[in-house]
Amino acid sequence: MIKARTIVVVWSWNRSGLGEGEWHIAGSNHIEDRVVCLDRPASPNALDTLTEVLTDYSRDGGEVMLFLHRHHGYFQDHLKSLIHLPLDDSHGQVQCFLFGEGADEIYLTSNARGLLGTSGTFTANMIFEGQQVESSAIASGERRELKASHFNYVWQAYRQALRRRIYELKEDVLATLAQALPDTVFAPGEVYQVLNLPVNRVLLLRLLSFVGRIRKHSDLAREIRTFERNSNRTLTFDDCGIQLETTHGQAAAEQHAVLAAYILRNVLAKGGEVSILELREKFEELLLQISGLTYHS
Repeated sequence: MIKARTIVVVWSWNRSGLGEGEWHIAGSNHIEDRVVCLDRPASPNALDTLTEVLTDYSRDGGEVMLFLHRHHGYFQDHLKSLIHLPLDDSHGQVQCFLFGEGADEIYLTSNARGLLGTSGTFTANMIFEGQQVESSAIASGERRELKASHFNYVWQAYRQALRRRIYELKEDVLATLAQALPDTVFAPGEVYQVLNLPVNRVLLLRLLSFVGRIRKHSDLAREIRTFERNSNRTLTFDDCGIQLETTHGQAAAEQHAVLAAYILRNVLAKGGEVSILELREKFEELLLQISGLTYHS
């Protein structure tokens, strides 16, 4: 039996006039797939509604991805409560993501195969070679159907999102350190001096997010969101440990905790010397716990 796949998006749907409700996916191979539009700012009642929605759509092994818009008042604590819903084994996997500021792959403005346009729509106007071009994920507005290629791309992109982001963080950290010194071992505090250079500011912020040291609404949070908007690239690791545990199991969450502790103690502080080989191994041990491809076509 084909498992149903559901993407639930909490966003400003009422503002655009599309309103709340279901959109189906065009094509005979996607009868069980859908996108559910909800416009519920964060509140106890909204969380109760989301709990019911996730429970309902994950029945009989159905898989669900929930996207919560940051400007609707959602943040990491909301992810924790929703990811850890007490669902029995008959329910499928539930994943939760924060999104916003047009900087994530779910947006058409970030990726031509995205789903979301601007201000609660599935359509975006963009400039291409000096001309305004409309990009849309809608197959049929009358039938409330979305294009299968856009749905599939977003589904696969977010299934692999954490693995890709961790892999890219590893590669960027190791490349930066390799260029900084010819040696493979750094004295205590030496790595932080390299990361604290202005040219490495974005990399430092990504590491701080990876280890959970960027507080909601802080100056650092605003700074990294600005870099995300400017690069059309997701740089943050919202509640990384919980996401890994839910998607890839306890071993992945434990390996993330080991790597995060090493980074906090030795990379972002003066706890001890840093071996590039050891740092690489700890990243690789985490990636081994995360199934799937790093990139998809």
